[in-house]
Amino acid sequence: MDRQGQIAHLALRLGRLMLANGAGAERVQDAVTVFARRLGQDCRVMVTAEGLILTVEGPEGFHTRMGHHLKGMAVNMGVLAELQHIRRAPWPDGPDLRALDAAFDRVENHGHHYPRLLVMAGMGLTAAALARLFGADWAVVTVSVLVGVVTQFLRQWMNGRGTHPLAMSAIAAFGGGLTGALAMRAFPEAAPTLVLVAAGMILVPGAPLINGVRDLFDNHVALGLSRLTMGAATILAIAFGLFLAASLAGDQIPVGGTLTLLPVAEDFLFSALAGVGFALLFNVPLRAAWACVLAAMVGHGLRTLVLHYGLDLAAASLVGSFAASLLARAAGSHFDMPPVAFAFPGVVAMIPGAFGFRAGIGGLAIMKAGADAPLPLVAETASLMVTAILVTAGIAIGLCMALALPSHLFPGHKRGSE
Repeated sequence: MDRQGQIAHLALRLGRLMLANGAGAERVQDAVTVFARRLGQDCRVMVTAEGLILTVEGPEGFHTRMGHHLKGMAVNMGVLAELQHIRRAPWPDGPDLRALDAAFDRVENHGHHYPRLLVMAGMGLTAAALARLFGADWAVVTVSVLVGVVTQFLRQWMNGRGTHPLAMSAIAAFGGGLTGALAMRAFPEAAPTLVLVAAGMILVPGAPLINGVRDLFDNHVALGLSRLTMGAATILAIAFGLFLAASLAGDQIPVGGTLTLLPVAEDFLFSALAGVGFALLFNVPLRAAWACVLAAMVGHGLRTLVLHYGLDLAAASLVGSFAASLLARAAGSHFDMPPVAFAFPGVVAMIPGAFGFRAGIGGLAIMKAGADAPLPLVAETASLMVTAILVTAGIAIGLCMALALPSHLFPGHKRGSE
């Protein structure tokens, strides 16, 4: 392989690793272009859902190469930090292309990860915190710890065996949900609804969804739509797994229910605990982990605060989502990392999973009853559906407002830092 081919190979590999570990399309384009220029080669990059396309100019004209197929997209801030160090490291004696390729090998095969048991424990903590934020009593919170650990174990186990992401989400949701539903038999006075919701919420693909919105803003329409479509399909897979778990456990989950507001101080505490688990899941370096916790606290805590003052749920969700996303943008610029890892912990607890899940249960009951469905059931189901749609829209609007702000407004911003 000639030098031009080696540079193209390294640039494509950098872009693929960044894209696969949570970087947005615009950030990938900027990083790859700057990296190739440091190696002495101008290029143009196109980011697609399948992979990267790189065009370079050589002695005989333009040459276009396509990188390896992108198998999946996760979030690993530790890997992105290592890649950043490699592409920005000084080369006193000039770049050693073989050494750079070996460095990418180390990151891809042996990149930094938190210990699996620690991540499992963190997701148990997150599931319990989310259950409490959704208004669960202490019996449900206790069971949710077990649910989070089991769900994360199944996700890790299947991910290590190359399971398709959709199947992995459905199976992990089913296993975690069934574990929670059976464990709740020890507490017959408590409904298992929020245990199932907690199992699903820690699997929600928030990072691809947020990155999809960001890609649309940056005019990477095809990749943005691909990420949003995959995120929506994953949510449906999670819902299927949870419904199947509830059916096998024989649980009659109530359609009705009310929104429970925690005291503001308690809400801030459990929001922070949820952020700790996501920081571990996203492998956020310790120096930046506090920003995940802060975004989680501010997002849900602020929503609860304004709800206590009488603001409606959809508007309060917009306020909380905007505040969390604003902090995420600032943290992303300060640490030179994609803001998605900071934004998701701030908005996940606001996602109306309990409303959507109960609306699904109500829909199944209406389908079963047909024309004999009681009017209160139809009205309650319709109300839950409308609430879930409006709250989701409020979260999306708050997120989009923060993402639409010019990058130069955030201290520490560098071109390509987001």
